[in-house]
Amino acid sequence: MARTEMKRGTLKGITVGSNDGRTHVLLLMPRAHRPDYEAKIDMIAHTETVYSTYLRPREGKEAIRDSGMEPDDHSFHLINIATKDLGVWMQNLIQQGWNRCEMEVIPNNDTAMDIMCFGHPSSTVVERLPLPWNPFDVEGRCYNHIPDGTTIIEDAPDDLDSDKVSEDISSTDSEIVEAEPVEAPAETTKVVVAEVPASELLEEEVRRTIDLLRADGMDMMQVMEHPKFAEVSERAGAANVDVWTMVVSTFQ
Repeated sequence: MARTEMKRGTLKGITVGSNDGRTHVLLLMPRAHRPDYEAKIDMIAHTETVYSTYLRPREGKEAIRDSGMEPDDHSFHLINIATKDLGVWMQNLIQQGWNRCEMEVIPNNDTAMDIMCFGHPSSTVVERLPLPWNPFDVEGRCYNHIPDGTTIIEDAPDDLDSDKVSEDISSTDSEIVEAEPVEAPAETTKVVVAEVPASELLEEEVRRTIDLLRADGMDMMQVMEHPKFAEVSERAGAANVDVWTMVVSTFQ
């Protein structure tokens, strides 16, 4: 089970120096579903810290409504996650009907951003989601979802006023993000992760890969022919993981 720590800043600011082998995902859900969603993600056994923020545009709502979505009825969870953990993060959600959606995220009427999107089955998915600002630069409450077996040691700047930070956090609405970009101080993070047998990690990676490809609508043969599956399958096979049985059991 992961623990969650909250801090004020921007998603770009809290992930400085932590982007190798990681990706961004936007998860769209009805606001009423958010408590259930948060209870589920707290139980996910991911291996690296997931950084996130909830986007709730105060301005630009009419543009979103014009696209066909009511922004006040939805929660937008933007996460920065290790690519190897994406499958395990999405596995239970996909089993509950979440699907990958082809939704273009367009900030400030600019070009579309390269963000993978998944939607809850009861959410309204639109072709284009216009935002009034860059979602990575918006200041608000950000969250570190820290997995079991991981110790986070942060070297705070010497001139940081802890009382002022505490006051800022307590006076900020949990879902509100403002349109003003801020420059957050870089943080030095040391991560210690409990060791897990390589074969178990590969089995999980195979399962996550299969689930993600199935979420794209692929059948068993298409999954087995996909380059992403071929790559992880080769590594798993070399570690004596029974990949074929895993594939067949998944599609039964």
